[in-house]
Amino acid sequence: MEQMDMERDIGIIRELSKQVKEIAQKPDYEKKKKKWADHNELTGDMEPLLWICPDDDGGWLELIEKKDLLTIDPDFRCLEWQLRKMIYHHKYFHDDYVIEPVVRFEVPGEYTGYAYGSQTQTSAWGIKIEPMGTSKGAYRINNYLNDDENRNRLLGHQVDFITDQPRLEELKEKYKEAICGNLDIEFHVPYSVLVQSLLIELVHLRGLTELMLDLYDEPEELHKILDHMSASKVKLLERLEEKGETFDNCSNIYTGSGGLGYTNHSVKDKERVKLHEMWGFADSQEFSSVSTEMFREFALQYQKRGLTKFGYACYGCCEPLDLKYEAIFSELPNIRRISVSPWSNIHIAAEAIGKKAIYSRKPDPAQICSGFDTREIENQLSDLKSVTAGKCYTEIILKDIRTIHHNPQTLTKYVDLVNKIMK
Repeated sequence: MEQMDMERDIGIIRELSKQVKEIAQKPDYEKKKKKWADHNELTGDMEPLLWICPDDDGGWLELIEKKDLLTIDPDFRCLEWQLRKMIYHHKYFHDDYVIEPVVRFEVPGEYTGYAYGSQTQTSAWGIKIEPMGTSKGAYRINNYLNDDENRNRLLGHQVDFITDQPRLEELKEKYKEAICGNLDIEFHVPYSVLVQSLLIELVHLRGLTELMLDLYDEPEELHKILDHMSASKVKLLERLEEKGETFDNCSNIYTGSGGLGYTNHSVKDKERVKLHEMWGFADSQEFSSVSTEMFREFALQYQKRGLTKFGYACYGCCEPLDLKYEAIFSELPNIRRISVSPWSNIHIAAEAIGKKAIYSRKPDPAQICSGFDTREIENQLSDLKSVTAGKCYTEIILKDIRTIHHNPQTLTKYVDLVNKIMK
């Protein structure tokens, strides 16, 4: 890259970082931090909180198109996109998200479990796999566990995260120079490394149909595999904590399956964050149609080993949990945030969750992705208010937005409706 182009790129990044710094200093964001902290501690005024959260590989690509980025260097283009997202969010989404004077990236490296979302991974849990694209369209899951050799490879593998230290140092130095002190740059281990769901990793090695049949046909083998995966993930958590690679996620970091992590408790040592100071997450979307008994036996008993090491636990994503709330509360004493998906009964959820945890409502993103029916959305929000107002610590997380059909007004209209009806 030519020196002139490099200097031009740095100038662009520096100017954008100044804008984000100014935005982050606005008094409104301090108030929002406090609202999230009280909300997460179950002590707030119970006014619902809202976060508009388009997918990075979906809706955001239409809001800020990569072809419109001005920098040339691939690393700077990545940083520019993050900065422009923050500026756009502040300017157009009048929700409860908080802009902080920090930009975060995943630590470059290799997660040796199954890194869902990766399009380049060639091995997982010691098994050779075929890379697959997951950004757009559908894909086929291969059954890699249909032979004893691969099963033994999995059972003999201790999952790990291996940092690419030279690449990490390169990025730190490069971004530090470009930002020039305007913002902090942080690198954290990837999201999937900390997640304790297990099932999403197993299903990509076994297949969903096969996993369902295993519940009946090979329960002992399934127990053996889940027991090993769970124990190995717990050991990884402990190693990360010991090496100082865990981090403070009690901030504006995506928490669980949506929500910001602010609390009224400060981390004692930012360089040596303990698991009991963090938020943890698990879900069981693959078990949406599995009985509560099997959910306890094959999912929750293994997930809770890692999940209970965290200070705050989040559970659920897009699956309905109508028959599973009691099990979640009984097995996870640290449960603090429960997802209420588009396929959940909002009445059952409100009754079961009450004020014992956060009622994390995930509206149907199809309302945004495939048209905008104002009256229908108003009716849904009114129904939600009728069952949660004064009864639940409610948040509305509009996520999984794969497309907005190049019509960003649908998102701002949604914010306006929530603010009019729910607040």
